[in-house]
Amino acid sequence: MVYHQFMPEPSALLKSLAAARLRLLAELEDVRLSLAEVIEADIADGVRQVDVVKVTGYTREQIRRIVAGRTR
Repeated sequence: MVYHQFMPEPSALLKSLAAARLRLLAELEDVRLSLAEVIEADIADGVRQVDVVKVTGYTREQIRRIVAGRTR
């Protein structure tokens, strides 16, 4: 058996990128929640679902779920 006495630490770049990823994931969740609120409001104001799809890139089913989830 070979035992490693020295195990290198993750690089500073890896640590930095991993931290940036976590920050971006948290920011993405905030944006996603805000986007859902605005989608709901626009649909309630009469904006056509197809127009919301064009702007967001979401599918019609995703839009329906967002609006249905907020009305429950």
